[in-house]
Amino acid sequence: MAISRPAAAQSGQDVEKVMQVMNEVQAFYNARPQSFNIYYTYSNEHTPGKILDSLNGKMELSGKYYRYTIGNTETIHNKHYTVVLFKEDMLMYVASSGSSGSQANPLLPMRGSLERAGVSRCEITHSGSQKLVQISLKEGAPYKHIELTLDTLSQRLLSMRYIVKTALLMDAPDTAPGSEYDEYAIVQAVMNNYKQLPEDERRFDEKQFFSREGNELKVTPAYKEYKIFIGSPNL
Repeated sequence: MAISRPAAAQSGQDVEKVMQVMNEVQAFYNARPQSFNIYYTYSNEHTPGKILDSLNGKMELSGKYYRYTIGNTETIHNKHYTVVLFKEDMLMYVASSGSSGSQANPLLPMRGSLERAGVSRCEITHSGSQKLVQISLKEGAPYKHIELTLDTLSQRLLSMRYIVKTALLMDAPDTAPGSEYDEYAIVQAVMNNYKQLPEDERRFDEKQFFSREGNELKVTPAYKEYKIFIGSPNL
């Protein structure tokens, strides 16, 4: 039998509960370097059973360092730089890690919206060794609803499901979605194949991608076909 523990109606208590869950998730991955696969599916809000697109990804996390591959895009983040490889376009985007705060937590991309927009309700349900966290956001937020499923034994995140404005998923967020798309989309991410990573920061080292000669950044021979795009001033 599932045991339901609805959060208190007061928004302050809801926010506190949500942030506690977020912090627990982040603390686990900060303390235990992990790699895992992610499978994403996308559908319109009103036709959740009709999958419009899907993507496979892989993530390696070690504290605040990460390496994240999804489709033809790969992102590497360390204490100095965030490097994004757009493989189809042969483009290497380089920014200082401090200026790329929006990418600092790839596992919980909606956390900033929760903190800014506010939570209208949070409900936590336990079933066996799994914990389901259901979060409703206040009207006008980019995310309408978020669900997180966690394994209480391993403390791992098993899946995320969120209802988000379709425009935010487009390559050009200022472009209105076509008539075939709802205003909101459902994105589901399932994590599996967890493995513990050895503590080796070389997999996150920017020197495998570029080197600095004075004030100029130059790609390494392995990425000689790539052009560098600088994303931070005075990099």
